[in-house]
Amino acid sequence: MQMICKFCEKKKLNQVINFGKFPVCHKFLNKKKKLKNYNLGLSLCKSCNLTQLSSTFPLKELKPIHNWITYNEPEEHLDKLVHIISKLKNINKNSIISGVSYKEISILERFKKKGFKNKWILNPKKDLKIHDTKHNLETIQKKISSIKNFKRIQNLGKSDVLIVRHILEHCYDIKRFLLNLKKLIKKNGYIVFEVPDCEQSFLKRDYVMMWEEHVFYFTKNSFINLLRASGFKVEYFERYKYSYENILIAIVSLDNNQLSFNKKNKLQKNNFNNKNLEKDKFLIKQKIKKLKEKNFQICLFGTGHSALTFVNILNIQNQLDLIVDDDKNKLKMVLPGTNLKITNSNNLKNLDKIIILLGVNYESEKKIISKIKKINKKVKYFSVYKNSKFNLFKNEKFKKN
Repeated sequence: MQMICKFCEKKKLNQVINFGKFPVCHKFLNKKKKLKNYNLGLSLCKSCNLTQLSSTFPLKELKPIHNWITYNEPEEHLDKLVHIISKLKNINKNSIISGVSYKEISILERFKKKGFKNKWILNPKKDLKIHDTKHNLETIQKKISSIKNFKRIQNLGKSDVLIVRHILEHCYDIKRFLLNLKKLIKKNGYIVFEVPDCEQSFLKRDYVMMWEEHVFYFTKNSFINLLRASGFKVEYFERYKYSYENILIAIVSLDNNQLSFNKKNKLQKNNFNNKNLEKDKFLIKQKIKKLKEKNFQICLFGTGHSALTFVNILNIQNQLDLIVDDDKNKLKMVLPGTNLKITNSNNLKNLDKIIILLGVNYESEKKIISKIKKINKKVKYFSVYKNSKFNLFKNEKFKKN
């Protein structure tokens, strides 16, 4: 049966890769229990050039079972972004600056310090009718897509600049989501989007890019094409470079004359395919096998979605000896997809031959290595990220740190 694109709704969606069945990454339990697994795969629409999940996980399964589950985004670029926004046409310190979720709190605080006093964020209870405290972006995006009238916003005033950070890729009904965002801004207002840039990950086969909560995987071309086809004019665009994953920033205005795709848009080159996946699984298992033969224990440090995605996609769950995370909320919880309980870094003290698989981003990586050195100087490191100098796929000897 031909799959239908989740944006353009054309029957031109072809599967690129099938990773198999996996549990939801944040299903941490305090006892061993078989979790529900769902198929994780990527498909490409040959009409609109959008890479997307072949099939989405049930939204109810993505809803956190703990209220301490949070997602943090890089913020190094935000001061620059505030400056750019403040210089936009018709924007001044009396302008209304707003956001759609907790992801915008930090940037709105930056505007406040610069003298912008008129601001609001969609309130989960008052605006989105969300009464369960155990919710996150999966519920927020759904509610924004389905609300017919944002009554409180009519009183507060429509926005001059609406900031939408790292939620567009989560949308199950992206067309309705974008239509409803238009209701929140003035006719001459702007929307500022941020999404992860997946282009390099596609080329490098960096599997940690995958996440069951991300429905769409954007590149510069596919992102701009989606905005154009949704009735937006791109006023400013930037690819902001980070160490591990770049972000795409687009500032758009309303232009309903633009409701078509760029037909000259080339299909994104993508090295994700089933053949390469099997090759990578073999390489990693062989590497770990050789380490085990030398009596090394394998420890995963960090239990965020990137680490779990790497472990599950490359099928190395049974080759892990130890799971470490110093988040007190996760202590003694079972890592989803394994039978191992999470412990803290103190358990690394007396181990002689231990390999750490770093499942943390670049900013955290430096801190973690510095911390571990103080606990056990014999530890050696690899990373689940392709852009890390400790990349597990590199064919080089271990480096002492």
